[in-house]
Amino acid sequence: MIKENWISAWCSKIGSSHIIEGLPCQDSSKVIYLENTEFIIAAISDGAGSCENSHIGSLFLVDRAIEKIATAFKLRNWLENGDSELTLEKWREESFLIFKELKEEVKLKSIELEIDFKSLSATLIIAISNGKFIACANIGDGRAAFRNEDSDWIPMLVPTKGEEANQTLFITSEIWDENIDSEYFGTFLYEKQITAFTLLSDGCERASFEILKYNEEEDKYFDPNKPFKPFFEPNYLNLLKLKKANYEQNIINELWGNFLENGNQKLINETDDKSIILSVYLTSQINEAEG
Repeated sequence: MIKENWISAWCSKIGSSHIIEGLPCQDSSKVIYLENTEFIIAAISDGAGSCENSHIGSLFLVDRAIEKIATAFKLRNWLENGDSELTLEKWREESFLIFKELKEEVKLKSIELEIDFKSLSATLIIAISNGKFIACANIGDGRAAFRNEDSDWIPMLVPTKGEEANQTLFITSEIWDENIDSEYFGTFLYEKQITAFTLLSDGCERASFEILKYNEEEDKYFDPNKPFKPFFEPNYLNLLKLKKANYEQNIINELWGNFLENGNQKLINETDDKSIILSVYLTSQINEAEG
């Protein structure tokens, strides 16, 4: 199976606050289809707003993370048996090693560019799927979810925070890689059929997730971390329609970028950079686009 079994949209758009402050877009996003396989790999990285070279860090991370996951799956022979051979324990071991290697590569990048290591600080979310399972790993904030065969959208990660309130973790942070059981490193594995998945930076979470709710009994706010189905389902169906209409990838991404800028009032009002990856696994649900 080849990439015709997937359709994806991805884009990163600069936030209005960055335009005002003269900053570049510090988000990066990317999707690739592994040739002659059913596999798709996606990555999103959100550069630290206070770090002047974080846009370089985020771009470097999405490129290298995808390359390293593809290499790992080939070496482990998981491309042939990913849905039966991969376990959460194996995925955590492999992704933890990849993230640690990425941290060291970012250090080498800072030496190569003669810039401060911390100036490249960025979060990272990665996901890989062949439609029969999905695996996800993350450092830092942002959100991720998948759509199951019952058309429910299920969260795949909890944003990882530091020891202090509102402290975001980055690939450059010291705390997350102390050991593989670290609560600051997130992994997820779903071992059944999926129909779609999404990754997004925190600039899009208010528009697409339920992230703040008040608990009257405990008299405090909490994070439900719940994907907003009325946001994702129409976009899921729209991607199916674009597939049926044979739109080219660059046009799909251009339309997606326009949506990130103007799709709803929360996206319009958002001041932070915005990135969303949405990928649909094309099985029999292609007919849903006709509904």
